[in-house]
Amino acid sequence: MLSLATGVVLIAITGYLLTVRAHRWRRHAAIHQKYQHKYESGLLTPAEAQEIIGVSTLYDMPALTNYALAFALFKTYAIPTISKILSDTKELKSSDTMSKRYADTEILISTWVFCPITGKSSFSEQLSDVSLHDSSEMLKKGPTGSRAEQRELDDPRAMIALARVNWLHSKYPITNDDYLYTLALFTFEPPKWVRLYGWRPLSPMEEEAFYIFWYEIGKRMGIRDIPETIHDYRKWVKEYEARAMVPAQTNHEVATYTTEEILHVVPEFLGLRSLFRKLSVCALEENVRIAMMKLEQPVYYHLIFRTVLRSIAFVQRFLCLPRSDSNHGAPIDFSIVKNTGPSSRMHRMHPNWFQAKPWYMPQPRTFSAKLKNWVAVKLGLYDAFPGPKFKSEGYRLEEMGPAKFEKSGNEEVIRMAEQFYGCPISGPFSRK
Repeated sequence: MLSLATGVVLIAITGYLLTVRAHRWRRHAAIHQKYQHKYESGLLTPAEAQEIIGVSTLYDMPALTNYALAFALFKTYAIPTISKILSDTKELKSSDTMSKRYADTEILISTWVFCPITGKSSFSEQLSDVSLHDSSEMLKKGPTGSRAEQRELDDPRAMIALARVNWLHSKYPITNDDYLYTLALFTFEPPKWVRLYGWRPLSPMEEEAFYIFWYEIGKRMGIRDIPETIHDYRKWVKEYEARAMVPAQTNHEVATYTTEEILHVVPEFLGLRSLFRKLSVCALEENVRIAMMKLEQPVYYHLIFRTVLRSIAFVQRFLCLPRSDSNHGAPIDFSIVKNTGPSSRMHRMHPNWFQAKPWYMPQPRTFSAKLKNWVAVKLGLYDAFPGPKFKSEGYRLEEMGPAKFEKSGNEEVIRMAEQFYGCPISGPFSRK
């Protein structure tokens, strides 16, 4: 016969598991109740699509979807025309420049995904016929629309980040097909990773939302010939990979530099870094592995990789309560800066987490913060203390990218962002 204490423990465990079950699916149910009809009618807007994907990327599986986006970018290195451009920049052969590129890329993409996609989406139709190399023509024009028509817009950051990426990309000979492929990976890799390793799959509505959101981003980037349906886009990706994803030394070099940067924080102790290096290969599809010229790994490494990720998914689904509204999993702080006084001029931002080299980490002011930072460095979580070398004052979106471009194109980027945004940019994100 069970003792009273044992019975109480069993009741508590059962109650907790039922609570997890009752709360775990609430956001999923709420977003489908809100938008299922519009989805079935084919009427979802890019802003609504962004709200839908936020359920998985901010709350349900933020870490997994963030890794999926990082992997999507990594996967492009299996294309020689892409890896050669990256290799020729020489930015990946230095630890400092490599780490800054990784930090900047994560911040820029996260700003697209998590800050509101503002402006009229129909504006993207005007961009669909604009060549990526004709961006300078857009930069010469002022913001569209009269002041009388301006709406109360809150946050231009996504548009500034988008304009900065457009400006940076205009400096390199990137083909439209390579843009299309990269956009496709951002569209399809998160749903695929969630299907393989998440605690729940994405619904058809959520997958469509990823497509709608990234389609809009692609249009605003001036990418041409984006397939009009998910089916057609997936078909195009297969055909492109069949002809363009081939082995090349630049593929191998760029992939290796990036892997070493990501694994830099993993200690060499007991061969841990070597183990993680081998497990990272297990994340690659066979055609990607071959194109990157990576060694095939034994079956048991693949088993370890899948078991760990699926075990995490099991724990999340059945044992973990969902994140609270205030505890989102975004790499950036997407809350809007409300003050517009003198103290907000040239406002600079800091990400929510940092790489081994602490780019944009603010310098600690209090004793406890300094102690925490000192312990992190001693444990090898960071390579160095934050300071001017790593831009501890924070970042401005229109200044991001290689150091040689930091002071270039800033005003041009703001003007392009104002076109996307639909009105002049003022307040903390203005350069005035």
